[in-house]
Amino acid sequence: MRTLGRSGEVSRKLIIWISIPVILMGLVFGLWSVTGYKYQRVRADWKTTALERLAALSFTNEDISRELEDLKAHRGVGEHREWTGDHILLMTNDEYLVYASRHGFNSGFVDHLFLARGSDGRWYYSTYHFCTRMAGVMADDPPGSIAEFTRTYSTRQFDGKSDECLQHTWPVKK
Repeated sequence: MRTLGRSGEVSRKLIIWISIPVILMGLVFGLWSVTGYKYQRVRADWKTTALERLAALSFTNEDISRELEDLKAHRGVGEHREWTGDHILLMTNDEYLVYASRHGFNSGFVDHLFLARGSDGRWYYSTYHFCTRMAGVMADDPPGSIAEFTRTYSTRQFDGKSDECLQHTWPVKK
């Protein structure tokens, strides 16, 4: 029977001590990848539903019209100038966005998603962290126009259908 010398024993222990962290890192990476895929799938499913709902909302929809009139009536009233509603963001030039927003979990994955159709007929998206019920921006002064909104909140135009709106827009990479 052959016996390992001192150097053989050290080599085996070294291989074991190197293998353990490598295996653990592989498991962590695998788990992170699976979790990321789950977040992407849930977000893509939400996008599809939200776009269908936004496309079905007519700008003459009674609820949308009522919310828009309410925002206009309370413009400039109170400590914060009202420009954010449950479904509408009103600009100071009377342009507006009918929107849906998904607040992510800040889990390391880009899972925030804002989708909107503007009074200009265009579709917009952003991954800006607006927070739940637009809390991240409601204290801001209202933008003067949709164009100003897009610059301020990392918003981009898209076709209103494609997965292009799942692309990362914020934080802006330098």
